[in-house]
Amino acid sequence: MTTWPWIGNDIVDLAEPGVAGKEQDRRFMDRVFTPEERARILDAAAPTLALWKTWAAKEAAYKIASKIRGKVVFAHRAFEVEPGPTNTLGSWAHVRFDGLDIRVRWQTARDYVHCVGQLIQQVPGDASASPREPRQVLSDIVHHGQLLSGTLTMAEQASVHSTPSARARLVARRLFERWELRGAEVLRQWREWGWSPPVVALEGQPIAGFDVSLSHDGRFVAASVVGPA
Repeated sequence: MTTWPWIGNDIVDLAEPGVAGKEQDRRFMDRVFTPEERARILDAAAPTLALWKTWAAKEAAYKIASKIRGKVVFAHRAFEVEPGPTNTLGSWAHVRFDGLDIRVRWQTARDYVHCVGQLIQQVPGDASASPREPRQVLSDIVHHGQLLSGTLTMAEQASVHSTPSARARLVARRLFERWELRGAEVLRQWREWGWSPPVVALEGQPIAGFDVSLSHDGRFVAASVVGPA
């Protein structure tokens, strides 16, 4: 397991089949969102966009929870998205889960929604566990038509399950250049319950103070990296 700061990210391709008008699927809405979340989505000026912003926030928060809590069952409704001060899903919000307070922010475009989450506090309201100040997170989003240079190491390839999975690692490796992390890899370890979340590693060992998150959907791959302030 890496050390703080923990981050997670998620990308949604808005042109994928079944994305448009998903807010009209009552069974899906009831299974994934709390009553408060459903109300905000359906009252939004753009309900489909609000739905996938909320979904991406839950996905990003789940990735963080998995790093801290180990194997976590992804019960979507347990990850509660709370809007910012304006009580709408603006540029940022919070996700609460099992004592974790995760701040999320979104980047929206015509054809995708990208969400980045960062752990702020492990026990909200506990004075002995004061909130952390968010660090700058670097992210990059690549369309499937864009070429990516570089090759993955054998250790990195071990947990690759698809072409987008490999491309997301190459995007992360490109972000490592911000810290001149020569030889750094994106590694996942095999556990009895499956592959662990990815970490930034050097010579097979996680690098303290760094974290990485990968995501892909449809035509897009995304990666986010955070390092020492």
